[in-house]
Amino acid sequence: MPHENGEDEIMGTVTVIHGDQIDRMIEQVTSVNDVLNAVHPQDSVLIKPNLVVSRREWAGVNTDPRVIEAIVKVLKARGISRITVGDGAGMGYNASKAMQICGYHAMAQRYDLKLVDLEKDRFVKMPVQLKGPFKDLKIAQTVIECDYLINVPVMKAHGQTLITCSLKNLKGVMPRAMKTGFHGVDLDQAIAQLAGVVTPDLIIVDGMQGDLFSETGHHPVRMERILSGTNPVEVDSVAADMLGYSPRSIRHIALSADAGLGLCDLNRIKVKALNQPINDQPIPPPVHFWQKFPCRIEADGACCTCMGNLLFALQRLNEKGLLSADQHFLTGQKIALPPDSPATTISVGRCAVKSAAADIQIDNCPPSAGTIYRNIMASRKA
Repeated sequence: MPHENGEDEIMGTVTVIHGDQIDRMIEQVTSVNDVLNAVHPQDSVLIKPNLVVSRREWAGVNTDPRVIEAIVKVLKARGISRITVGDGAGMGYNASKAMQICGYHAMAQRYDLKLVDLEKDRFVKMPVQLKGPFKDLKIAQTVIECDYLINVPVMKAHGQTLITCSLKNLKGVMPRAMKTGFHGVDLDQAIAQLAGVVTPDLIIVDGMQGDLFSETGHHPVRMERILSGTNPVEVDSVAADMLGYSPRSIRHIALSADAGLGLCDLNRIKVKALNQPINDQPIPPPVHFWQKFPCRIEADGACCTCMGNLLFALQRLNEKGLLSADQHFLTGQKIALPPDSPATTISVGRCAVKSAAADIQIDNCPPSAGTIYRNIMASRKA
């Protein structure tokens, strides 16, 4: 990702860690830059997950409860006991039921947590500062009164706003009628207005799985990463790139940045990677996804991160009609350039570049979906 253009121009930082050991990953991202030093033992902390659906098939849609539990453990280790987990569900679903299905009730008993369905909370009318469809927004009292707010969204696709991450996840702090009202106006502008009213102290993005097509879908993609930061615009800009979009193409990110709420220029955001993706336990290629694309794909020995990023990049390219049968994408440690390869071969990721001398070589570890997309676009212009 093109995140550096002179150290003196970098103003924002987003931390990313890869892997499948969630407890260790959360410990590490929360220890970077001492982000939790501002929390004191007597403070009340609200953890706001993304509890969109109240159904058994919630993977890639709802925040993984293992991520929430790992955050709770870190807070408890710091002597913080006043911890609340709260959210409101998506349209047609119920947050209380989602908490039960996802295991939050049992977690609350283990750690003495308070659970709040924010749609059942009291609400306070807050004036907005940014121009848009609303003059004021109703915000849950639990959110307003907490001392420290941790926003824990899922990084995934969205049918209307293209992606959803920390900015859009804040919609869960409002009553259902107002959330519904957001969809009857300029949704992106309304999200930017909300970002000017509610500011999280810390964002921890659940990037373990994210849905490839929609915010409530049934197509989770394993990505095995956690992001953290303190500015939602900057966190979402990095997430957008990871999912294959230019941050400015996501209107609520661009509107929030233009309003001075954060940066969306990737050249001015430092992505601090604490490690590289784990590649010693490659997973089988997800054939059910490969079959959705017209191009040819080899992914023998690919890690979850490269495979997930490639999937999101292929989806973006497919949406633009830029995939064809005479393209051959290669990713993983065990791939080789077949003798019958079509006109254009593309090696995705450092392992693949070392293994196959392809026509297009994307030598990053890992390459974001945005990087893959930009390389394919650049090759078409060459």
